[in-house]
Amino acid sequence: MIADIQRKINITPMKDMVQFLAITTDPSKDTPEVLRAHGPAHGLDASNWMFLTTRPGQPEDTTRKLSEAYKVRFEPLDDDQQMHGAVTHVIDRGGRFAAKFHGLRFDPLNMVLYINGLSNNVQKPGREQPGWWDRLKNLFE
Repeated sequence: MIADIQRKINITPMKDMVQFLAITTDPSKDTPEVLRAHGPAHGLDASNWMFLTTRPGQPEDTTRKLSEAYKVRFEPLDDDQQMHGAVTHVIDRGGRFAAKFHGLRFDPLNMVLYINGLSNNVQKPGREQPGWWDRLKNLFE
């Protein structure tokens, strides 16, 4: 479903304004090599899709803490797995939580239209604050 949303976004001018981000909460298993293979296997376009994991030496819970900052919760299971709901979050330019799309049964066009509304709500020049992308990159530099 997310690949479909990305395709719909990427045939519009929004392609240059929208960044898709998947954050692993299990960096010991989701290595950069595993994540690089995940995108093509699921039809994702790397031009505006990024998989976030920890860097060597970072605490393993770094990405979990980032996810939890956006109210994503995880329940550990006995077999070293994690349980979480299927939720897609939309974060605006300012790094603020904008919307949650629950499950896998929503109409992808609804998310595309919502993102279109956000991408057309541009601040006036001179008033821009550092966006979520800049703040996120600073966490991992």
